[in-house]
Amino acid sequence: MTENYNGLEVFSYQFDRFAYEHSWIGAQTGEFMLGPQGGGMLEFTHAMVFALPEGGAHEVHGPILAWYLGHGGPYGALGYPISNERPTPTGSGRYNLFQRGAIGWLPDAGAFTIGGKAEDSELSPGPEAETVSAVDSSLSSLHISA
Repeated sequence: MTENYNGLEVFSYQFDRFAYEHSWIGAQTGEFMLGPQGGGMLEFTHAMVFALPEGGAHEVHGPILAWYLGHGGPYGALGYPISNERPTPTGSGRYNLFQRGAIGWLPDAGAFTIGGKAEDSELSPGPEAETVSAVDSSLSSLHISA
């Protein structure tokens, strides 16, 4: 059975389901906010969750969230997150994929962009597969010397 959600109900469903499946994010601490492209965002104790009406809620937290919000969040050059935070292939850092690039974090470097376009350039979203492929290639070359 397929359920249809109208208006802002789609976000309520997405955020409730995400919080249930990822209980580590904690309790809701903020009010629902509408964003660009008809998307929405909601703050929890340990993360902020972003969603688009067509589906796909994803969390961003910690230093990556601070960098993302400091550079415009979903209004900025990267757009909305398309993944939850993940460990780097080497296991020494973390990253999130976004519509137009990625943000990585390494203990010695802090948060930084991987791929994507400069903030002041004209944005034109490319195919998601190309972004993910480029980011995965960039991440596989990251190494930290001990």
